[in-house]
Amino acid sequence: MIVLRGELDLASADRLRASLEAALEGGAQTVRVDATGVTLLDSTSLGVLLFFARRLNETGGVLELAFSSPGVRRTLQLAALGRSIRLVRRDRPDDGTWSFGADLRERKPTGVG
Repeated sequence: MIVLRGELDLASADRLRASLEAALEGGAQTVRVDATGVTLLDSTSLGVLLFFARRLNETGGVLELAFSSPGVRRTLQLAALGRSIRLVRRDRPDDGTWSFGADLRERKPTGVG
């Protein structure tokens, strides 16, 4: 599993690319990326994730991306990456569970009409 924290932007894109490349070179068919600690996901990093997701998809593999930040959720909504990347939403960064088929819609707090 690749664990990411902080801001994923132009400055960190090369490290993200190197981590994903290492996973693929290691023969992984499923690459899990824990981005629950990510606070910002920019277009450069989205492009890196999508590139590697497509490479995995071509060989029958899958890229799984776990996230919890509302800002990251919004970026994923706008980018519509769910077709290429298996999205996993965690309500809390530390809950340790993977919930596949993430619903990217905003949740209303309980009891709010």
